[in-house]
Amino acid sequence: MRKILSDILLLTVLITGCALNGNSQDIEANGIFYNIINDTQVEVAPAFYNGVNHYEGCIILPERVYCDGVNYEVAAIAPRAFWQSDITQIQIPNSITRIGDAAFADAESLTDITLPLGLTAVSRYMLAGTAVSNVVLPEGVTVINHSAFEDCSNLRTVFLPASLRSIGDRAFAYCFGLNEIYSDAANPPRLTGFPFEGCTDISVMLTDELTANRYQDDINWGDDDLFSMWIDEGLAVVPTMQQEIVGDYWTALTLGNHLAYKIYGPDGYLMAITAADRYYLPIGALSTEYLVVPTTLMYDDEDLQMVATSSAPAAIEEVEKEPASDLTITGVDGTIHISGDTHGKWTFIYDVYGNLWYERPAVNNNISLPGQRIYIVKVGDIVRKLFLN
Repeated sequence: MRKILSDILLLTVLITGCALNGNSQDIEANGIFYNIINDTQVEVAPAFYNGVNHYEGCIILPERVYCDGVNYEVAAIAPRAFWQSDITQIQIPNSITRIGDAAFADAESLTDITLPLGLTAVSRYMLAGTAVSNVVLPEGVTVINHSAFEDCSNLRTVFLPASLRSIGDRAFAYCFGLNEIYSDAANPPRLTGFPFEGCTDISVMLTDELTANRYQDDINWGDDDLFSMWIDEGLAVVPTMQQEIVGDYWTALTLGNHLAYKIYGPDGYLMAITAADRYYLPIGALSTEYLVVPTTLMYDDEDLQMVATSSAPAAIEEVEKEPASDLTITGVDGTIHISGDTHGKWTFIYDVYGNLWYERPAVNNNISLPGQRIYIVKVGDIVRKLFLN
């Protein structure tokens, strides 16, 4: 047992569970910086040192981050959080509803992004100057602001939701590769200024002939030199999917084909809609099946839906039995309950990968954590492993 705990503690040092930061940010956890915005929420903050933003590679943001006794919800991304960084992919959880201006601007290596389902606006310069090639905006987005995608020269396909009402000046300016817009909006979104300056020959896919006539009759969308209207008749290509285990945390789905995909959880709820080439499913304590449905927003092709499986991690070495104790550690409905003599003891809670989730004196003996996971709970010298439903 001592060896297991030593390995776990080493992992927490390597992974960095949480640290109160002495710099301009409030918290650092697993290589991501956060600012505390209220008693229960944080926002993702920039990682600038010596004028350089140090974020890089594939970023999968968490829904929650634990620090100093509080399990904060990750609710927002600050302005310029990933500006001029070297990130290549980013997957944003549904806990985030606000993304600040220029959050990813000039991140020139960024090719893939999955936006959260609760987003209502695309901020100014949000993805300007990136290398994204396909973007789907979730239902609920009403406005694309000024220069949101300006200078995205690799952008080819954009999926617009039914909720969209307006597109700001230069929103897609100089997106020279943009040749397909799938719009689920029954009425043409209002165009302000010159949203598509520098673009040519964009095919706009619409639900039906009546909708196509509305766009054609609009003073801006009716520009035949810029747009041509088409009726969406379903998928033009057959979707494919591959999956692989990435480290100990994720199952990666390789999607692509310039399509959007709706991903449904095991209970049938919509988890994400993405046009990224890759989407990452968490590896949990149990094997889980997810439904992946290709979509154009206007048309979900359920005949071509696919099933992805995120397998359980390798078997965890059993925790050796501890000497007799009056301590009882149980977990139910997202809460770990500790009863018995905890006087003078500390509680530490880890997940199966060694991430530290909780570290406090054993005075709060009802601890709420995300369910459907295995935790290792250490109270004083007593260690228990449990599955929290």
